[in-house]
Amino acid sequence: MDDLGLEEPVDRLGQRIVMPVMTGGNLSSVAAHACRAAIAKQTGRPTSDVAVFDVAESEAGVGVMATVAGADAAWACQSSPDGRVAGVTYTGSEGSL
Repeated sequence: MDDLGLEEPVDRLGQRIVMPVMTGGNLSSVAAHACRAAIAKQTGRPTSDVAVFDVAESEAGVGVMATVAGADAAWACQSSPDGRVAGVTYTGSEGSL
């Protein structure tokens, strides 16, 4: 457990996973929170295992990138600014899911 009493994410071998440093965009936006929840649901993991590291806003919507504890690659999510998720995709090989 960390200093806040939360369980730290670990990989399949029980090794602690260091989540990436946040890199850009409004990481606490409604779209980021909605995508974090959608990715957690898609992967069957708690939201504490999902870390948003990039949010890119455009006229077409909001693109969110996140890591999931134990995944080999990032997950991508598309949302409207008000949190209506349009899709969630794994950016790595599906054979490693």
